[in-house]
Amino acid sequence: MQKQVDLTELASVNIQKISKGELVDASGLCFDPQVPQELRAAYLLNAIGNPYCFRVGELGVKLEFAEHGPSLQDVLFSFLQRKKSGL
Repeated sequence: MQKQVDLTELASVNIQKISKGELVDASGLCFDPQVPQELRAAYLLNAIGNPYCFRVGELGVKLEFAEHGPSLQDVLFSFLQRKKSGL
């Protein structure tokens, strides 16, 4: 039986009130391409705990999404284009 996860509660975590040691380090996280797409969210929750609030090495990361904002793919694509052009 799987535990029900409240994503709203996970998203509302205040990263400034958490010590780095409490955050899961995602720097070594490897996605298994053998995991079926419909099970990937559960795989990520199991591996990292809170997909909105974690760390990469010593850097704390808090993900927030705007309701009608651009997709993460579009934002990353734009960022990489700017980096490539030297901006």
